Amino acid sequence: MEYKGDSHQKFFHLIQHLLTTQQKAVYHIYQGRTEDKIQVFIEVNSYTIREAEERLEILSAILEQKLEKEWKCLPSSSLPEDYNIVTLPYQHLLAR
Repeated sequence: MEYKGDSHQKFFHLIQHLLTTQQKAVYHIYQGRTEDKIQVFIEVNSYTIREAEERLEILSAILEQKLEKEWKCLPSSSLPEDYNIVTLPYQHLLAR
């Protein structure tokens, strides 16, 4: 999941809370090249692309209740394969 917007601090705290309450055991949060870009990587054992996308859609729907949607979830079957690319993170902010 990549967030880019003005409410990056709120997103940072909301995603932490959401992943903890959804019992996503292992995740990493990074800052992108600029302060307003937050990247969240969730470790999983094994999901198909469709399963991963379904779980990300659930997280996204919950976040949309609290924030204006300024993030994208990857992988996404709605994007061509060449656009399903995550940019490299710059600074590690949190691991859990």
